[in-house]
Amino acid sequence: YTNSMLPLKYAYLLGTIIFLIIWLILYLHRKDLRKEMIVMSMLVAILGMFSEYLWWTHDWWRPQTITGTTIGIEDLLLGFTNGGIAAVLYEELFKKRMYKYKSRNHNLGVSSLIILSYLIFIIIFYILKLNSFIATTAVQLIMGVILILLRKDLIYDALMTGFCLTITSIPIYLLLEYLSPNFIENTWVWANLSGITFMKIPIEDLIFYFLTGFVIAPFYLYWKSEKLRKISY
Repeated sequence: YTNSMLPLKYAYLLGTIIFLIIWLILYLHRKDLRKEMIVMSMLVAILGMFSEYLWWTHDWWRPQTITGTTIGIEDLLLGFTNGGIAAVLYEELFKKRMYKYKSRNHNLGVSSLIILSYLIFIIIFYILKLNSFIATTAVQLIMGVILILLRKDLIYDALMTGFCLTITSIPIYLLLEYLSPNFIENTWVWANLSGITFMKIPIEDLIFYFLTGFVIAPFYLYWKSEKLRKISY
């Protein structure tokens, strides 16, 4: 587009780079949270790439990658950064520190949750023939509720992370739309979405970010049997 300061091809990459900057700031500032960030970043990157290729790019959105492929380095970066940011955002903003309260980890519980999630997704997407946004939302809600029932002490963490992650994402959408007009219009598969937007951003994406924070925030703490307490200076 003649008015575009940023070619559409590079808009997605820029968005992921901004998330990477936020990730690096958190990583450098909170040495005590680095392990949690790395573990959750890698886990979400892997699961995200899988979901992006199989489902999300079919009926939700189709961002242009610099390689011109269905998924690219951008998808890896987005999953990696979002996973790490969501895992520690609450601890950073509300000055919390983790401590272990049980010696054993919930490896079986976490594995079961992931398997259950994909089974539910497959049923909704392939058998009920509903779109990937509905399937993703259902899975995130179920996972989040299960985690909160297992760890009721983490409900505030989950809700605030969801809210803060959504707020963090909004300026990135707006910047990309400003630099590359029609980025949003040309990237999302509007025929499969509700058409409801907030500042041009599809409401589906804002729900996705809220629920991503809602699930990821308690996930690691449940998995590793960690609790949070206020940082004492």
